[in-house]
Amino acid sequence: MPPIDVVELLFILLSFLHVAHTEYTERLILRPLPALNQVLGSFEFSVSEVSAIESESIFPNVLRQILDKYDVGSLHLTFSIGKYADWRYGAAQNLNGSSCAHAPFGTRLQVALRADLDAQQRWRGITSELGGIFSASLNQMDKTVVTNLLPTSKLHEYGVYPSTNVSQSLLFLQGSLPREEFCTENLTPWLKILPCRSISGLGTLIDPIMAVSGEYLMVSLYAERSPDGTYSLRQHLTTVQSPTKRNKARWSLGSLFLASHQTSTNLVACPLARKSTIITKVNDSLDMVTTDLRIKVVPLSEPWFENWKDASEKAVVNPSSNNQQDVVSVHRFTTGYGQVRGSIAVQLQNNHPSCGMLVTYLDVIPWYLRIYFHTFKANIRGNEQRAQKAIQAFDFVPAEQRGRPSQLRVETFLPANTTLLFSLQMEKTFLRLSEHPPDANRGFDIASGVATFTIQKNSDKVSVCDEKATSPFTTTLYTEPLLVPLPTPDFSMPYNVITMTSTVVAFFVASETTVNTIDYYSDLLGSQNLSAICFQFFARYLMHIMHSENAFGVKVTSNKLRNLKDTIEHRSR
Repeated sequence: MPPIDVVELLFILLSFLHVAHTEYTERLILRPLPALNQVLGSFEFSVSEVSAIESESIFPNVLRQILDKYDVGSLHLTFSIGKYADWRYGAAQNLNGSSCAHAPFGTRLQVALRADLDAQQRWRGITSELGGIFSASLNQMDKTVVTNLLPTSKLHEYGVYPSTNVSQSLLFLQGSLPREEFCTENLTPWLKILPCRSISGLGTLIDPIMAVSGEYLMVSLYAERSPDGTYSLRQHLTTVQSPTKRNKARWSLGSLFLASHQTSTNLVACPLARKSTIITKVNDSLDMVTTDLRIKVVPLSEPWFENWKDASEKAVVNPSSNNQQDVVSVHRFTTGYGQVRGSIAVQLQNNHPSCGMLVTYLDVIPWYLRIYFHTFKANIRGNEQRAQKAIQAFDFVPAEQRGRPSQLRVETFLPANTTLLFSLQMEKTFLRLSEHPPDANRGFDIASGVATFTIQKNSDKVSVCDEKATSPFTTTLYTEPLLVPLPTPDFSMPYNVITMTSTVVAFFVASETTVNTIDYYSDLLGSQNLSAICFQFFARYLMHIMHSENAFGVKVTSNKLRNLKDTIEHRSR
C-alpha cells in the first residue's frame, strides 16, 4: 500500500469533522469554442456552513469577521478584465444557470446592510478591510461613486448575485472602480480563501499568471449571512484560454490552465468537497460529459478533447459558427467635440426575429459630468414619436456637487428587430488642481451601465420565445466603460514658470554678486581705481593669448598689435 501524504491525511480527518454542519462543492464547466480556437472555463466553489466554532470552520474567518462586525447581510465583490460577448463565448445565463459568469469591467462591490445606522462609516470599514485582503484600492469607493436602490427599480436590474435578497430592513449599497487594474496579487488572496487552496481539488487548475494572461477574466466572491446563522460563500472564476499554445491537434487540462512544468501531476478532488465535478459541454448540442473527481483521478497531461482539430476545421467551414451578432446588445458612447460640452448616447438593440423585449437600463454618472435630463431624446430608426411611445419609464436622481453621482433609469419595450437610441447632453466640470489624477490628460473612466432584457409575457410570439430561450428568459448585459476627457490645465506651465523665474533670479543675483565683489577688491587695492584694474586684467589676458600663439608657431606680423603689446607692457610696470 503506498504511503499517504500527511497533508491529504489531515484533509481527510477534517472532512469527517465538518461533514455534519458544512457542505462544500466545487465544479468546473468547460465550453469549447473551436471557431475561436479557445475554451471557456467557469470555476464554481460553494461553501455553506451553520454557525460553528471558528477553529473548526472552513468558512474564511476574515470574511466572517467582516459580516459580523459591520452587520452585513451579503456582499458581492467582482473583478473583471475585458468585455463578455455572447456571440463569442455563448450566452452567460446558460453557462451556470445565472448571470454570474461575467461582470462589468473593473471592480464592483455590492453590499446589503441590515440597518441604515452609520451606513457610510460601515461602508468605509468594509471597503478598507476588503481592500487589505485582496490588495485592491477599494477605499477609493467614496460617496462620489456609491449609490443605493432607486425607489422604482428592482434588485435584479443592478446585476446582483441571484440569491441576493434585500428587504425593507436591509440597505443596498453599490460602488464601482472602472479603472482598477487586476493582477496576480489580487487573485492569490482569492485562492487562499478556498478550503483546499491550490493544493488539491479544482483550485489546482488555477494558475494566477495563466489566468490573467487570458482573453477574458472574471473573478467574483459572494458572502452571505442568513438570519438563522448560516454562512454561505460562492466563488466564481471565468476565464477564456487558448488551448493550442503548444499542440494544435489536442489539448489537456494541464496545457489549458497551467504552465508546462506543472502538467506532470494528477488532478484529485478536494477531500473536504462533497461534490467535485468537471462538466464539458459538447459543441452545437445540449449534451454534457460529466467527470466526477471523487471517483476518477484525472492526469493533467491526459488529452481532454480528442477531436479538437476536426471540430476547429468544421467550425471554420460552418458559417453559423461565425455569427458575430448578439440576440440582444447594449452600447454606450459619447458624442460631440471639445472639452466642455458633449452628449452620452446609449444604443439598445433587439435582434430577435420574433420576440419583443422589456428592457431596463441603469446608469451611474459621476458628479463632474453635469447631465441635463431635460435634453433626453430617443428615436427608433429616426422616428422620435415611435420611441416616445416605447419609453415606459424615465427616472433620474441628480448629482450633488462633489457628492453623490447621478442615477438614470430608462424602461422601454423593444419589438423584434428594433434598435433604440437615446441621448442626453452633458457639460464637463472644471476641476480643482488637486482633484486631477496624475495622468489627467488620459481622461476619466466612467463605470459601465447595466441593461436587463426580459421577454414580454403578453407577446404574440411567446410560444416561439419560450422554445428558443430559457424560462424565464432574462439576461443582464454591461456596456463598455467610458473614457471622457475633461478640461485640464496646462500642467507644463508650472515648469515653464519655474524655469523662467530661476533664470531671471540667477541673472540678478549673479550681477549683484559681481558688483559687490569688484567693489570689495577695489577697496583693498587702495589708490588704484576700477578702470586700471580692468585694463591690467585685459592686458594680461591678451599677452597670454599672444604667448600661446607663439608656442604653436604662429608669428605676430601686425605692427599695430606689436605696438599695443609694448604699450601694455609699459603701462603694466
